[in-house]
Amino acid sequence: MELVRPRFIAIDSSILASWARDAFATDPKLSACARDVQTSLLSADWIPIICLQHFIELARHSDLEVAAKRVDFLKSFSHIAWLGRSYGSNILGAIVDIFEAEVAVIVESPNIDFADIQGSVREKIVHCGSPTDIEVLNDWEYLRPTLMAMAIREQEITSIVHTERAVNDDVEIAQLGNIQINDPTHFERLLLDEIAETTEDLTGRGDPRLTDPNHTAREFLSTVASNLVEAANRDGNAADDFAEQHDVPRNDISDTTTLRQFKQLARMRRLTRVAVNQLGLDLDQVWPKIRDAKIPSEVIQETIRKARKTAPRANGSDLGDDYLACLAPYVDAIIVDKRTHEFMTQGARRDPYFRKMVGFFEKAASYKQLPEILARHPSGGQPK
Repeated sequence: MELVRPRFIAIDSSILASWARDAFATDPKLSACARDVQTSLLSADWIPIICLQHFIELARHSDLEVAAKRVDFLKSFSHIAWLGRSYGSNILGAIVDIFEAEVAVIVESPNIDFADIQGSVREKIVHCGSPTDIEVLNDWEYLRPTLMAMAIREQEITSIVHTERAVNDDVEIAQLGNIQINDPTHFERLLLDEIAETTEDLTGRGDPRLTDPNHTAREFLSTVASNLVEAANRDGNAADDFAEQHDVPRNDISDTTTLRQFKQLARMRRLTRVAVNQLGLDLDQVWPKIRDAKIPSEVIQETIRKARKTAPRANGSDLGDDYLACLAPYVDAIIVDKRTHEFMTQGARRDPYFRKMVGFFEKAASYKQLPEILARHPSGGQPK
């Protein structure tokens, strides 16, 4: 008899949070509804999958009792799936672990197609078992201060990314070679003007929970300015020094490389360095195979990130939403929030490769809709 493979569903953290709330509600109708949905999914061989971002969103609630109930809800499943890490299958993994696994399979087979990437990565990092097998669910309370600090940092990061006060990305990086800082006081005045304008933009378009937009603007722009001044004051070409600062090989950029292309290279280089260090590989040997590869998690994030720029405001949860979307290639179904669903839909319409990667994705207003949504799955809602 053929064994039935369980199907994994990644569910938006806010839906999991409301599901957990009802599961522990004093109203018997709410708690019964939560249990019924749980039973319905498991009986159809749908198993929730979680990653570190899920846990962070659920466990960092300011009320310890609420956070504890959310974690207890995850532990209430008889079976659960999770992302593991290359150095520990019971350690809850994150987006960096997805990227690391993708890098590993591409390095092994540079001409690998998407279907084989999908199967290899899933085999490497997706695990299923009892919730008690996941280490952090058994001993998590000591992490709360760090998790709450991370929430504040995410609000700052997403707000900065969302600002309109950004350098024109079409500017060629070679123009850095023309920068001369002959009058530091003039440069400082320009920096103050930029901080003021960025503060205004953060106030209007950033996460509304930012407590001090001016501090966020000053911290970010001071770092950027310090890097620029250091590059301009070095002996030699400022563009070369800027590339060295950001760990981008000089032969990867030309006089026509734009700032947008440079930022993409710098991001990919930084992520790849982290991945190869963990894998015990040499970056310079691996880099030519990775630099131009279509890495699923990066394609998904870049597509959604571009679409998010059209949103009127940033939200600190945007990072977690984008990370959740990166699970799509490695699960059977994914439930995302309304905005992410729209961005994924736009990407799927424009790019057949993106459409293939994200598979079955839907949005839901409540966990109560999950059985109905999963009944629309191509398998007909029944296990294969």
